[in-house]
Amino acid sequence: MDPLVTVLSVPAIVAIVTVIKSLGVAGKYSLVAAIAVAVVLNVINYEFAANGLYEAVINGLLVGLSAAGVYDVAKTAAPTATE
Repeated sequence: MDPLVTVLSVPAIVAIVTVIKSLGVAGKYSLVAAIAVAVVLNVINYEFAANGLYEAVINGLLVGLSAAGVYDVAKTAAPTATE
């Protein structure tokens, strides 16, 4: 997978999972959603590139886990409103 596509897909997956979470998916299922979205996007990328399916699934798992980690870090680092 192209490094630029990999870097840009993490924020895209975070955005898609945020939309999924707004539809009612919460907790540990958001991690599953991030992994599923990443694998699906990588398999779609496989259809348009010369990568193998195994590589697409593994890259999807890695990017999905990265996106979930970025979301958790951003959520933890975000300032909270105190009254």
